[in-house]
Amino acid sequence: MIDIDILRKRLINDFNYPEENVDSVVSKLNVMSPNIYAAFETWFNTGNETNVEVEGYNYASIKLKDSNMNPIAVYLTLDWLAREPIKAKAALERPYTPLRRTKKM
Repeated sequence: MIDIDILRKRLINDFNYPEENVDSVVSKLNVMSPNIYAAFETWFNTGNETNVEVEGYNYASIKLKDSNMNPIAVYLTLDWLAREPIKAKAALERPYTPLRRTKKM
């Protein structure tokens, strides 16, 4: 199990997660399916992606769908595929459309 303080710091410092969102992300990571968490932990500790596959998707195929997705989001998406395969697959099969940010006046 990854130390929560180390995980929190890395989410903030390496992946630019806002501090107010970090605890929610950490909670989601800590309840992932055991095989997905093991793959995440390997990546977190070594930087190496594993070949965990869920519903026909793996790390590489999700990154192909959205190259801007950070590794944390990829592992959470794999877990979503395990928990809610129909909804997750439908979302992944939609064409990727980047959000446009508008300036507030």
